[in-house]
Amino acid sequence: MGTELQKHARLKSLHANETFLGGTLTIGASGAIAAQTGMRDGGVTFVQNGTGRYDGTVHRGYRRAMRGYAQLMGATAGTVPSAAKEAFLTGISANNLSGASGVLTFTIQCTAADSATATNPASGDIVTWELVVSDTP
Repeated sequence: MGTELQKHARLKSLHANETFLGGTLTIGASGAIAAQTGMRDGGVTFVQNGTGRYDGTVHRGYRRAMRGYAQLMGATAGTVPSAAKEAFLTGISANNLSGASGVLTFTIQCTAADSATATNPASGDIVTWELVVSDTP
């Protein structure tokens, strides 16, 4: 086994004061959230609020959003998530990106891959997400 060269290396960025928020949502029956990570370290709590829609509340407001993503992962290693479904980060506006308005909430929307039709992920699927925020304009 190789030797770990760096322990807990901090991510570097060209932008000052970036904070990486992230976590996972494990999906249960009827698209309900069975478990979530990132509530403490990521600072976001999610609730299901409609078909395939998961609304996140940021515990501490930030001045602007820098970038972000959401995607589906399979429930076990080597498997893919439910066929023909996608996850998107929504609810981040141009004003959030420019710093004209702060970031307090955002949404993850799951859809059918071949259309914009909202759909629940299958039980056991995992939604992984990341949102990079900053207090610098």
